[in-house]
Amino acid sequence: MNKKVLMAALLSVVCAAGAMAQKTNQVISLKETQARLLDVMSNAYVRPLTVELKVDNSKGRIRDKWELTGAELIDLGVITANGTIDLSNLRSYGVYKSAEKHNCDVIVAATFNFETADLKNGGVLEVVGFPANFINWKTAEDSDLEWIRMEKVQTTSERDKLNAIVK
Repeated sequence: MNKKVLMAALLSVVCAAGAMAQKTNQVISLKETQARLLDVMSNAYVRPLTVELKVDNSKGRIRDKWELTGAELIDLGVITANGTIDLSNLRSYGVYKSAEKHNCDVIVAATFNFETADLKNGGVLEVVGFPANFINWKTAEDSDLEWIRMEKVQTTSERDKLNAIVK
């Protein structure tokens, strides 16, 4: 019986060695080359569009109130997962709803008032402003490009110091 066990062990060692030999005899070829090259970058430049805003004088100043539930405030991200409050998306939502209601492109000089007794129960967002539409879309002219250049070279802190430019 010892001879049988010894033969079985010897046979398994030979089989394992044969399998290992098959794996180590596998040929893997690899070639890697690196050379200096000039990266060619192709930029595309598009002349921007300019547009004018026409305030809808027939409607005058609008005053819309939008009631929101607590679930809607959570969906809008007003109440974040960590319990903080972020009203920026709420303002965007109010402008969107008012622009949709008045069939306009933008609400000019929009101001907001949000009131709630408990955020979990919802609140009321009031949007006040002037509905306006884009008119006279055209390709920017050379005189317009200077305005665009001025905006590009400004730092964030400089933008806060500038007043509206009147042409």
